[in-house]
Amino acid sequence: MCGIAGVLTREGRADLGRLHQISRLLRHRGPDDEGIVLLDPDGGSHAMGGPDTPRDVYGSPLRYAPGRPGSTDATARYRVGLLHRRLSILDLSPAGHQPLCDSSGRFWITYNGEVYNYVELRRELESAGEKFQSATDTEVILAAWRRHGERSLALLNGMFAFAIWDADRRELFCARDRFGVKPFHYQFDGSRFAFASEPKALALTQSRRITPRLEAVRDLLALDWVDHESHTFFDGIWQLPAGHCLTVGERGLAVRRWYALDPARRAAGDADEWAREFERLFTDAVRLRLRADVPVGSCLSGGLDSTAVLTTASKFSDAPLHAFTCAYDEGAAYDERPYASAAVAASGATAHLVVPDGGDFWTVFDALASQQDEPTAGPGLYSQWKVMELAHGAGLKVLLDGQGGDETLAGYGRYRPIRLRDLLAEGRIAEFARWFAPVAEQLGAAHALALTLEPWLPGALIRPLRSRFGQGKDRVLSDRLRTLDRTDAPRPPREFGSALRNAQVFDFTQRLLPSLLRYEDRNSMAYSIETRLPFLDYRLVEFVLSLPDEQRLDGVTTKAILRRSLADRIPEVVRTRQDKMGFETPTDLWLRGRFSGETRRRLLADGPLHEWVKPATLRAELENYLSGTRDIGLQVWRWLSLESWSRQYLARDPRVTERAPETDLHAGRHRTFDEVTLELEREAAGGAIVA
Repeated sequence: MCGIAGVLTREGRADLGRLHQISRLLRHRGPDDEGIVLLDPDGGSHAMGGPDTPRDVYGSPLRYAPGRPGSTDATARYRVGLLHRRLSILDLSPAGHQPLCDSSGRFWITYNGEVYNYVELRRELESAGEKFQSATDTEVILAAWRRHGERSLALLNGMFAFAIWDADRRELFCARDRFGVKPFHYQFDGSRFAFASEPKALALTQSRRITPRLEAVRDLLALDWVDHESHTFFDGIWQLPAGHCLTVGERGLAVRRWYALDPARRAAGDADEWAREFERLFTDAVRLRLRADVPVGSCLSGGLDSTAVLTTASKFSDAPLHAFTCAYDEGAAYDERPYASAAVAASGATAHLVVPDGGDFWTVFDALASQQDEPTAGPGLYSQWKVMELAHGAGLKVLLDGQGGDETLAGYGRYRPIRLRDLLAEGRIAEFARWFAPVAEQLGAAHALALTLEPWLPGALIRPLRSRFGQGKDRVLSDRLRTLDRTDAPRPPREFGSALRNAQVFDFTQRLLPSLLRYEDRNSMAYSIETRLPFLDYRLVEFVLSLPDEQRLDGVTTKAILRRSLADRIPEVVRTRQDKMGFETPTDLWLRGRFSGETRRRLLADGPLHEWVKPATLRAELENYLSGTRDIGLQVWRWLSLESWSRQYLARDPRVTERAPETDLHAGRHRTFDEVTLELEREAAGGAIVA
């Protein structure tokens, strides 16, 4: 896993100074190595000096322009620049240096992620005549692209975001993995194109002031939505959606989908066959994600998903795996240590535990706003941050995690009334009657009934129910945000055959998983850690979603097929759990207690936040929360997150030509565009393009 970026311009030359600034902003993603390549000189068809091998490029004194050692062209104007920050995981030798070119010199790649089946793909490509000079998955991707073009994406099992420059076509091709595990953000004004792994790398290096996208602010405040569309919170900065690719060149920019879940797929077989197939696919997903030339550890919350990952991974490890857990002393609601201990005992792992007391809460909170680049929707990020900090201190660079298990296997409690809805629609009244009582006991009878019957209730009744159970979030919106043109809020698809399956696909594509993957990526990469997610192996996802609904949610038992098929490796105390926690954080206790003063100060002080909310309404809502009258802790987190983000990114002119950005935890002073460009031009005049 790494950081990537690039620039392309139709006229003039690639902004090398901007690439240097971006490189510094992305250093945490790849502290082990840096590479920049300039391409397409004066509209030429190839990189300067003709074809290069990875060994030639790494050994060349021309670090930022390709060419045989000793060749120079200080007068060329390069239209394309590619950047790579490396976190060395596979083939730790210089052969893993990027950007990487193929043997012909036609194709150049900068790539972030891991393709776990690269070993098998390499064998297939070698049998077809391909030659390899490294043991990296990067070279496998490039060879597959050269042979199969865009069709090669379907061969890749992994998480990835990459850009490939085709010198003959003078076109840049960019792609993102099926479910969007790895990020890709871009800008395009019709003439200049820029992309980077993180939006701040673009926002803090653009020549104009940062402008917030008000529609994103409104959706966060009124609907709890983040990461649900291709727009970001920064006006003019987009994210490439999961399962999409784009091309940009002389003909402009085109974005298209290359992958989508198949709504018609249904599994054949019976329950026993499905359990065996689930075990096979899950075990293989974990096995593939253990491929690395550095030690691999695991996150461990104590829940079903992380326990399944850890105990399965332990079957393939000769030495005990390192497992990292966060817990709190504020009570059983925030403490999964008994379950985590059972998982450690079953796996033989070496346990690492952090028990935060909240003393660094505001420091971490502001670091989260900075490193996440955009506001966040829930406090679990704090616990996740502390786990990554713990693993970094132990020297780990790769962690397995259970992210995606809840979406794949219907693990959230709110799926239960949706399942009841399906039973009613199918006329399965006896089953509905059997399971309604336990769902009502968990959610409250009125709430459970409203959620179950929502499609058949009149809108005049649904609106007040949503206001009651949704806490009336939009009450705080300013008049300015209320007057924005409103597009309909995203809705679940209808083509996947049942309300439950539609809801799960919706969570996968818009409602939930995109934001969770963003949190995972930014928190882990802030500490230069790569996280790998077995539950998002596309083979497993496609298989599980093709099963009958009761294989995922059997009555009130979530993740039914996992509990059955992996019963021999999950401790019984974990396997039979019906509660769900998952990195719970006692923020309500802290914000209402010792941090109430700072909470008031941040939310009530003048600043950009007050342009988007009604201060008097916000004050009243906040006081009701702090006094314990209303349980709106998630809303308060979102207000605080928006306030911190706006203060760090909007409350001052963030242009790097005027100040040094403070968002890179590892960097020192940042040189301005002009300083970098002047330095490079001086060195180029002396016979080499270096930095």
